[in-house]
Amino acid sequence: MKRVLLVSAHPDDMEIGMGGTVAKMAAAGDSIVSVVITDGRRAPDPDSIGPEKMADLRKEESTRAGNMLGVSKTIFFDLESVASAEAVDQATQNMVEVIDSFGPDEIYALHPELDRHASHRAAGKICVDALKQSSDQNITLWAYEVWGLFATWDRLEDITDHIAKKLAAVAEHRSQITAIPYGEGIAGLNRWRAVFAEPHQSEPPGEYAEVFIKLN
Repeated sequence: MKRVLLVSAHPDDMEIGMGGTVAKMAAAGDSIVSVVITDGRRAPDPDSIGPEKMADLRKEESTRAGNMLGVSKTIFFDLESVASAEAVDQATQNMVEVIDSFGPDEIYALHPELDRHASHRAAGKICVDALKQSSDQNITLWAYEVWGLFATWDRLEDITDHIAKKLAAVAEHRSQITAIPYGEGIAGLNRWRAVFAEPHQSEPPGEYAEVFIKLN
């Protein structure tokens, strides 16, 4: 059994990028803690509920989605953004404390360079810097993909048996999928990852897959 720490910039990132793998790890008995750095108040707001109510709603959605995937605890840093140096420093300090208290074997974060979303890159860098400051230097750090697709990867996970649970978790983020059909988009990508996993394969490794890059 592993101790796994998941890191998202926004309340729905890990569900979209690696929800299938999270469900797979939970089914294997791994202990999983999720960290959400920002409160998501700047997200699309089709119902015009305002930033404060949006932040509260997204926290509720994230908690339900995490529970559905098998996450034992979700920690919210409750930062409005990571646009300032002060916010980044605070998030990094918080992350060091989480890492040192939880003692994960693996951390999964967004890629600090390849993701096209600035907040996602900041979240990835926060994890890299926090891990350097951590008391444990033997933790494996993996990057998952959301807004930046990987041309190559170090690991592919067959999530065929868990795709339904992943899409159900994404669907818990009702405030967001009203504006953007994330479930449809990520299901297509996960299907493509499996079908085109290896140019010389005799058959796909499964029907759906997620990929990861090792960062350390």
